[in-house]
Amino acid sequence: MPNDRSVAAIQMQESLPAASSKNRLPAGVANSAGPIAMNVHTLNLRTAEDLREAVRGADLKIVQLSPGTFEGRLMHAQIGDLSLSTGDFGPDIRARGLMNQDMVTIGMMLESSGAVSQWDYDVVPGDVIVFPKSVEQEGRFTGHSRYATITLGEEAFAAHAAGEPALQDPAFWTKIHRFRPSPQVRALACRGIAEKISQLEKGAVPVSEAGVRYFQRSLVEGFIAGIVDEASNEHGETHTNGAKLVRDVEDYIDGVEADRPVHISELCSALTVSRRSLHRAFQHSLGTGPVAYLRLRRLAAVHRTLSTIPTAQISVTQAALDFGFTDLGRFAAFYRKIFGEFPSHTLTKASSISR
Repeated sequence: MPNDRSVAAIQMQESLPAASSKNRLPAGVANSAGPIAMNVHTLNLRTAEDLREAVRGADLKIVQLSPGTFEGRLMHAQIGDLSLSTGDFGPDIRARGLMNQDMVTIGMMLESSGAVSQWDYDVVPGDVIVFPKSVEQEGRFTGHSRYATITLGEEAFAAHAAGEPALQDPAFWTKIHRFRPSPQVRALACRGIAEKISQLEKGAVPVSEAGVRYFQRSLVEGFIAGIVDEASNEHGETHTNGAKLVRDVEDYIDGVEADRPVHISELCSALTVSRRSLHRAFQHSLGTGPVAYLRLRRLAAVHRTLSTIPTAQISVTQAALDFGFTDLGRFAAFYRKIFGEFPSHTLTKASSISR
């Protein structure tokens, strides 16, 4: 039976002030009204048939193709309206059936020791597969496999991809696709998604509403980035002054709730600009990319939090998670590089001053 674990079971009522029209986002993955919940369910796999719901809501027929003891682990997570499913299993199987009757599923192989195929596509780790709603998938997995999927509605995926002409049309999500981004993008996506899965498994997740929504956006972006890398183009895109675009980004960040982490997908939606245009503008004006710039802003927010909030009310780990830092080791090293001290020293120093 599933292990019904509620990880940091978060039920947060919307209590933030209404956003101005400038900062209001289209309905989508991280802008739904009402409470947002996060929960995780895990299942140890003992037979191939246990994988029939490899994706939340799926109804798959699984046939084991090679001898050996079937084993693995399956996890379903719900983060607001976003469903995440991930699993690892072996040995070889054939899987066929509907992923989801009503919503779109995006899938990615994170690891594989053998050949993997979906329909007539060969699939390698980091490839991105789009499964439209009500479409039957068929796949073959050999060796030991590890995968991850997210499931949302067509409109929600289109809203998240605002600023990307090819992706922001809901019709894009009604067709089967396999995308193979560059090796660097594939490696980064696999690592980033695996880190977030590890967080969910350990319960090392944000507790603030803003942190949960940022986590949600980051997870979707991990899958979307590979599609953007291959499918997006700048046909019809209006090229804007780079310095002005950087100022617009700064004004937007300064206009949201104090110290709320802002994701690059939110900026693209709010400013109706592609990720590529943002990157070009920041490189030209600041000599760094928008993701690196946003990381510095989030790092500064952690520094302010540790410097001003009493020690009894905050921990370094929770502050880092709430501002979107998933790898705590890299976070601490980067923090020290920027501020000349470890985050724990900032917290200790602030505590001694307040006494």
